[in-house]
Order: sequence, then C-alpha cells, then structure tokens
Amino acid sequence: MRLVEKYRPKSFDEVVGQEDILPSILEIVERGFDDAPHMLFAGPPGTGKTSVAMLIAKAWFGKNWRNHFVELNASDERGIETVREKIKRYAFAVGKRIIFLDEADSMTPDAQNALRRIMEQTRTSIFILSCNWEWKIIDPIKSRCAIFRFKKLDDKAILRKLLEIIRAEGVKVENKEEFKKGILLLVKMSNGDLRRAINYLETIITNGKTINLANVLALREPDIVVDAMKKALDGDFENARKLIEDALIKENFSWEKVVEKLYSAIKTLDLPMEVKARLFVKLSDVEYRIKFGASPVIQLVAFISYVWIVKYLPAKCPLLNR
Repeated sequence: MRLVEKYRPKSFDEVVGQEDILPSILEIVERGFDDAPHMLFAGPPGTGKTSVAMLIAKAWFGKNWRNHFVELNASDERGIETVREKIKRYAFAVGKRIIFLDEADSMTPDAQNALRRIMEQTRTSIFILSCNWEWKIIDPIKSRCAIFRFKKLDDKAILRKLLEIIRAEGVKVENKEEFKKGILLLVKMSNGDLRRAINYLETIITNGKTINLANVLALREPDIVVDAMKKALDGDFENARKLIEDALIKENFSWEKVVEKLYSAIKTLDLPMEVKARLFVKLSDVEYRIKFGASPVIQLVAFISYVWIVKYLPAKCPLLNR
C-alpha cells in the first residue's frame, strides 16, 4: 500500500492543518445526511479535501461507506454530455450517496450549469465538489453549496507528519545533520502539499536510500517554465521563447498551469520589487486576454518578451508597456 493511502486520516482528529474549518464540517456531519447541504471544498492540492470527503462518508455510512461514495475526476468528466448522462444517473439512482467531484474547476461553464440543475433536483445525493480555484466555479453552484476553504499547510505541520511516518516505518537515520538538511529541504519542496511531501519521502525510502540533502536534491524536477523566466531575465530570449513553446506544445501543459508556474516564479526569484510588480501586472493582462479568446502561445511568448526587456524600462513608469 502506498504511504499516501496508508497514512490517510482515519478520523477527523488526524486531519492536518485545517482547524479553522473542521468545526463547521463536524456540525454538518452531526446533523446527518438528510439535513446536509451540498459542499464545495476549495484550496490547493494536498491539503486534505479528498480525505475529509471520505471521512464524511465514513461518518454517515459506516463500514459500507464505499457503496455510498462515488468519486469522479471532473477533469476527465468535464463535458456537458457526461454530466447529463453519467453524473445524472448517479444523482437520481435509488439510495443515498455522496458524489465527490474532484477538480470541479476543470468543468466547462455549460457542464457546470447542467450540474447546477441536477444539484437542485436530486433528493438522494449530496454533492461535494473539490477545486483548486474557487473563482472558476460558477456563482449558481457556489450559492447552493456550503463553501469550505482549505489552506496550504505550513512547514511545521508537514514536518510533524513526515517524522511520524518515518518513525512508524522504522526508517533508519545514518547522519543526523544530513537527515535534518534533507528533511527540511523536502518540506520546502512540497510547498504546502502534504501528498507531494509523502510521495517524495516514499520515493527515497522505497529505493533504499537514506534521507539526506543529496538524495532530496535528486528529486527536483527541471521546470522549463521557470527556466524560461531565468533565461529571459539573463538576456537569452531565443531559448526562453523556445522553452515556453515547448511547455505548451511538447509538454502539453495547460496555459493555466504555465501562468500558475510563472506567478510562483515571480514570487520566488531574486528580483527588485518594482520588477516583480511590473511582471505581476503584465501576467494578469496575459491571463485576462487568454480567457477572452487570445492565443495562449502568442500571449505567453509576449510575456516572456516583456520579461526580457523589463529590467531596461524607466524606473518611474511602473505601468509602462502594460
């Protein structure tokens, strides 16, 4: 059994880092299925959204909870026909059930509108929608849900959980100083995502390696989007452009993922604040234009062009060349 599943919370007390919202969720659990609203779980990946949905099912249905829990990945079930046929069939079938739609923010607006009508009409199903980006969920669905916003886990919470797993798995520590450096870097690399942190840990220990700085560094994957930013800032525009095009075309990244990575890169790169501010403004314009039909490739290459020249723009014109 994978460590993520082995150490998935078995009770609400074991849920990590969501103390602000758990009391309200427990109140809904205590009211019971018949009085429960549909729910929207919004927040970053690896913060416990799926685990909490499963705990709710276990609380309501006991040992047979899996017979009453339908889990669908909405990024695969994103079209209107899937909603009208597959999801509608589950929602109106005999018996009580929770329908958990993961990555609901991947659903098209038309599919979400069809889903909203099903949510209004069903009397036998409770929907729990999980999303990373709440703003991508249409207002008519949000108005029909109790919304719970899961927060990114802090480093201390992730570290405590990893140390708990290390002790339980009997992982040997050969060099305490190297172990400390390695585990702290692993936590930083997880960026608030406990699932990612546990997967990193499992990769190291299943390969028979020790937890140290070198072995954790080896887990780092090259990020061509961040590399494109760095090359543009260094003046290598041609290779920066090629990397962005490769991310969209060869690697098949969605434009949303590229924008998200660029946003994270701007935050973390060592740049003057006025440069970061200009880049954030430009990136927001790029996102806006793509949403309204502009070509993602052209817009994102244009952004990389702006990254290339931003250091040379006059310092007293922060909105220049928006």
